[in-house]
Amino acid sequence: MKVKNLVKKPDNKALSGPILALILLVVGVALALVAASIAGGFLFGWGAAPKVSIEKVDILVDTNGNGFITVDVRNAGGSVLTGCQVTAINLPGAIFDPTSQDIAAGRSQTFTADNVAGTVLGDVYTFRVQCTAPNGQTVSDTKTGVAHT
Repeated sequence: MKVKNLVKKPDNKALSGPILALILLVVGVALALVAASIAGGFLFGWGAAPKVSIEKVDILVDTNGNGFITVDVRNAGGSVLTGCQVTAINLPGAIFDPTSQDIAAGRSQTFTADNVAGTVLGDVYTFRVQCTAPNGQTVSDTKTGVAHT
């Protein structure tokens, strides 16, 4: 009677566990580097682009109908913006101080207009900031605010 050998011999054609893990690690790192370089190009290019935004508009009206306006502007890009000016689109009497301002990258500037006659409580007013980037490009943003007491 023959006795069968119940112990299997290892298959020499397969990869060992540590070698397989090393190959997967190298492939994973390579894919992560490719994805990071693609994403980095998008993100860093976007952050350096000139961008201005109005963060907040506050319009306070006194009992005589005079408006006191505050507009907070932020340079959200990666370079200095020059000649930034705020204008009130539908409130022609608003003259902002400062009238023109340079804003460094990542910095904010507050523009104010005091004693603006004809400001009506509850009306919605639109404001625009406009700046010039170092490459000569004009960047702008608009935001509305409601006059309140």
